[in-house]
Amino acid sequence: MPFVTTTVGVPEAVHTPSVAPAETAAETAAGAGLADPDPLQPVSLLWPPGRVHSPGPQRVEAATLADLDVREAIRILSGSDPNRDAFVTAILAELGDAELILYRQDVLEAILEDQQLRRGLSEIGTLIADVVQLRSGQGRATWSMTVIARRLMELEGYVRIATQLRDELARASGWLGRSRALRLLHAHLAALTGTAAFRALQEELPVLRATLDKVRSVTIGINLTRDLSPDSATILSISAERVEGRNPLLDRLFGRGSAEKALSPLHDVDLGNPGNVLNRDLQKLLGAVVNPVANALGRHTHVNAQSLDHLEREIHFLLHAVALTRRLEQAGLPTCRPEIALESERVTLLTDAYNVGLALRSPEAPEEHGIITNTVTFDGTLGRVWILTGPNRGGKTTYTRAVGQAHLLFQAGLRVCARSARLSPITSIYSHFPTPESEQLGMGKLDEEAQRFAEIFRVALPSSLILLNEVLAGTSAIEALGLATDAVRALRLLGTRAIYTTHLHELPARAEEINASTPGDSRVGSLVAGAELDADADTNGHAGQAGQAGHRRTFRIQPGPPQHVSYASEIAEQHGISFAQLQRLFEKRGVLPPGPVP
Repeated sequence: MPFVTTTVGVPEAVHTPSVAPAETAAETAAGAGLADPDPLQPVSLLWPPGRVHSPGPQRVEAATLADLDVREAIRILSGSDPNRDAFVTAILAELGDAELILYRQDVLEAILEDQQLRRGLSEIGTLIADVVQLRSGQGRATWSMTVIARRLMELEGYVRIATQLRDELARASGWLGRSRALRLLHAHLAALTGTAAFRALQEELPVLRATLDKVRSVTIGINLTRDLSPDSATILSISAERVEGRNPLLDRLFGRGSAEKALSPLHDVDLGNPGNVLNRDLQKLLGAVVNPVANALGRHTHVNAQSLDHLEREIHFLLHAVALTRRLEQAGLPTCRPEIALESERVTLLTDAYNVGLALRSPEAPEEHGIITNTVTFDGTLGRVWILTGPNRGGKTTYTRAVGQAHLLFQAGLRVCARSARLSPITSIYSHFPTPESEQLGMGKLDEEAQRFAEIFRVALPSSLILLNEVLAGTSAIEALGLATDAVRALRLLGTRAIYTTHLHELPARAEEINASTPGDSRVGSLVAGAELDADADTNGHAGQAGQAGHRRTFRIQPGPPQHVSYASEIAEQHGISFAQLQRLFEKRGVLPPGPVP
C-alpha cells in the first residue's frame, strides 16, 4: 500500500483565518500567570508555575492512544528508552490548555533554533542523570566513608549543574524575553546560586575535594613464612597516587617503569566487610582524613541536591522533541508551531497535514512513497461534524488518526505535522475503532458498539474531539443507518468536533436534512476519500482486460457528495478472491472442469 498522509479539503478556509481570536488566545495564555513565583522555588521547563511538575491524570485513554497510532512518535520522544515511555505517554495524554501549550512552545522554539543551547542542555541533562545515578547507589553503600564520598560528589554535581545551567541561559539571554520557562529558570538559578548558603558550599567543596583526594591508594605489607605462606599483614602507607596493574617483573628489578605499578593484576576487594581486621585498621587511619569532611558536609545537610532532578527528564523530552521535528523536516515534510485559537471557537485548521505514524515508518524521502498532504478544516462554517466515506484502503483511517495526532502533539506543546495550523485546544478525545467481538456471554459486536456509544455521550463535551471509525457494522444496513443518523444528530446537538467514518453512503446524503432538523452550531458535512477512474488499467493495476476499468485511489480527502461505492471488488481482485479468479483457481486445481465465467 502506498505511503500516504491524511488530508481534508477546502484550503481557502485555512489560508484566510481570522487573526484576532488567535491573538486573544495567545494573550490569554501569556497572562495566565501574571505574577512570577518566588525565584527560590523550583522551576519546570514543561509546567508553568503553580502547576504540578509531572503529568496529571490522563485524559486520553490508552485505547484511544492505540487507535491514533502514536507508538513510533512515543519511541522517538522517549529516545528509544522504554523506561521513559510512561512519562512521554502521560504528556501526550494530558491535553494541555492554552497556558501550558504556549509555555512549552516558547521553550521548544528556543531549543530548536539555538544549536549551542541544545548542546548545553544536552550536557547538563547528562550531568543530572549521573548525579541521580550516583544517589541511587547510596542506598547500597554500607561503608560510611563511601557514603560521605558520594555525598561530596553529589553536592559537587549539584553546584556544577546549577552554575553551568545558569551561565548557559545567561549566554542565551536573547531567548529569556521570548520564553517564560527559560526566563523563570534563569531567575531561579541566579537567585539560588546567589544565596549565602550556596556560595559557602561552592567555596568549601574544592577544599573538601582536595582533602579526600589525598587518599587514592593504600599500600599493604604482607609478611611470609619460610615456606612463603602469608603470615601477617599491616598497612604501610596511604598515598594520593593510584596504583596501576601488572608491570613486567624485569622492569621492576632493573628500575624501569613507574614505582606505583604492581606485579600482578588489580583485584576487586570488599572494603566494606566489617569482619576484615585490615579494613577496621584502614577505617581508623582514614578517619583522620574523612571525619573533617563529614563534619563539613554536615553544615550543608539543608542543601536539597534533588531540587534540579526533574529537569533531566524534561530536558530529555524537549531534546527528543527537536529530534522528532528534525527527522520529519529532513524527510522533506513540513512541521509548524500552531497558532492557539480560543477553546470556544472549536476550530481545527491545518494546511499540508499528514499522518506522523506513517511518516516515521518511512526511512526515505516522502515523495518516493507517494505522501500526499492537504488541508484539514473543522469550523462552524464548513463543518465540525464530518461524515467520511470512500473506497476501502483510500486513506479514511489515516485521515481520522492524523486529526487526533495533530491535537496530541499541539497540546503537548510540540510542533504539528502540517505547514501551518490554527487549533482550539480540546479537553478530551474519544475514539471508537473496530475491535474483535466480545467474548462476554450474550454480548455481540452491536452490543459493544452501542455500549461504547453510550459511554462516549455520557462524558463528551462541546470541547471534545470524537473519532468514530467504521462503527455500527454489527447489524443490517437499514438498522445501522437509523442508529448512525441518531448519533450524527447527537454530535451536532452537542457541538463537538467529530469524524464519522462509514460505508453507509446514505448517511452523508442526509447531512443537509440533519442540519435542518437538528439544533446546533456544528454543521454536518460530507467528506470523500477520492478515487480516479483509470480506463487503461484493471483493478490490479495491469492493462485492461475485457474492457474492465479500474480505479486509482488518490488518498485525497475533500468535501463532496458520497460516491456510493467502496470498491470492495477491486480489493477482492487484488487478493485473488473475486468470483472469476476463484473459478479459474478451482479449474487449475482440477476441482472443476474448464468453462466460461458467468
